[in-house]
Amino acid sequence: MLSSAGLVTARRARVIGVRSVFSSLARISTRTAASPQIPTSIRIAAVFTRGFAAAATRSATKTATAATTKKTTATKKPAAKKTTAAGKKKATATKKKPAAKKAAPKKKAAPKKVKGRSKKVVKEVPEDLKLFRKAKLLRAKGLVKEQPTGLPASVWILFLAKNRAAFGDVSNVADISPALKKQFEGLSPVEKQALEDEARANKVRNDAALISWVTTYPVTTIEAANRARAELKRMGKPTRRALHDPRRPKGHRSAFTFYVSERYKSGDFDGVTSTAKISAMAAEWKAMSEAERQPFNQAAEADRERYRVERASLSPSP
Repeated sequence: MLSSAGLVTARRARVIGVRSVFSSLARISTRTAASPQIPTSIRIAAVFTRGFAAAATRSATKTATAATTKKTTATKKPAAKKTTAAGKKKATATKKKPAAKKAAPKKKAAPKKVKGRSKKVVKEVPEDLKLFRKAKLLRAKGLVKEQPTGLPASVWILFLAKNRAAFGDVSNVADISPALKKQFEGLSPVEKQALEDEARANKVRNDAALISWVTTYPVTTIEAANRARAELKRMGKPTRRALHDPRRPKGHRSAFTFYVSERYKSGDFDGVTSTAKISAMAAEWKAMSEAERQPFNQAAEADRERYRVERASLSPSP
């Protein structure tokens, strides 16, 4: 039994076969009389057989092509599913990549650790440690350790330096000073005078050595050292005396200072205490007019100009 497609093709083959028969008859009629004559019955049969054969081949090719197309579509559908599945896998894989990228900024937790460290580093420094560090800086600025040690410049210190070695056999160190004191009191006037002369000579040598050492520094450095030593003294810390710098100009005086020096020379306040003198001179200065103060103001201005010139002449280095 033929299918519906086969029946349709058979009908078409019949129609096509009839048409081919008529076309072949027309061609035969047009041929010349010289060509050999074939019986019509044989020709008609041949034509019909050719038409049916062509129709059968065409129907067979059409069915074959239809079957192949169905097979290709049937085989291609699972492939499409595979591609879609692979595409989905790729899409999921590509979607997972941004998630990994988003996880990277989470590593920026370092600043939090730094904040915690900064809080731990902050420590309260004890007040005693602050004072110790401040005193250490002031001693370095005051050139306390750099200052050279001089020779004994007093009679008692010179006597101790000379006779302390004689009491090396004393077991208790506290007994050395009382023993030396008794020996010092028993010295003759000639021996004491010799010690005084030597101590005076040592003081001269010490002053010369100190001045030569001071002049190796700039004037501003020595001034800063004196300020540091004064600060140590206010703090109650051990320090040395202020350094004398002969290069530094003498400070300028005020108008009231010139008035006080003149009143001291007058002798009006002889026998009066220093506090009473200063209070009385201050009262007099306040009661004076500008005309009366003019000479002292001029003297103060001249002294200020002198100090400015001497200060400008100093070089920053010795």
